[in-house]
Amino acid sequence: MRGSLELFKEWYCHNKADVQRDFQMYMEQYASDSEESYSKIMYDLCERFQQALDSCSLPKLTDDWWYYDYAQVNDGIDLRLYYCDEFNLDANGELESSTSTEEFTLLSVKCDYLKVEQFAKLNNVSDITVRQWIRRGKLRTAKKVGRDWLIPSIAPKPARGFRAASYDWERLPTMLSDSFPYLNGYDCIYIFQNKEVKNQFEGILGYPGQSNRMKIALTIQDREKLELALISSGVVRVEEFSFS
Repeated sequence: MRGSLELFKEWYCHNKADVQRDFQMYMEQYASDSEESYSKIMYDLCERFQQALDSCSLPKLTDDWWYYDYAQVNDGIDLRLYYCDEFNLDANGELESSTSTEEFTLLSVKCDYLKVEQFAKLNNVSDITVRQWIRRGKLRTAKKVGRDWLIPSIAPKPARGFRAASYDWERLPTMLSDSFPYLNGYDCIYIFQNKEVKNQFEGILGYPGQSNRMKIALTIQDREKLELALISSGVVRVEEFSFS
């Protein structure tokens, strides 16, 4: 049976050719999937990433457990360098679990940002609907520039219902610490819906294992006010989840 390192080297990208081949396969598979709506906007972004990848210089990785990978982010596609901390195989020699540490973002290709009116037209809705999506925390990747909102062109049209999300920050702005004092002393919050009472929400402050981790209760109004403030800050990162 082959060892973990041998399989790791076979399965992951370790040079530019590996990444190019893998990304080309990703584009072809995504484009041919009959259940996916492969929008022109996303296709154009993938082509721009592919062109940037072709033009960049990536050294071959020779040290063990390092690899390249790409990921779609809120407003584009990133190429990153990772270090694999754990790579465990099951009794059949198949990958059971793995954990990695992101070390560097090497290449970042951003999509266009749209004004509210442009995003509304793209999704066949009114300007008021888009502004309501933002206010209610359903367009979490929107950015506030002055008095205007800008939205990534690849942001999906919000679905019905609530999606759990986590927000994290490196330094909490004074505006947020004054308005939401329970955020002080923390650098992240995970917000999810109460499974029994749908009009109630909960927030978990802190990362797993953090000694002062705390849970708080939020009403719909509390959650919307908090999420709008976090989104408006411009320095808070967000990640959505399809489950709560």
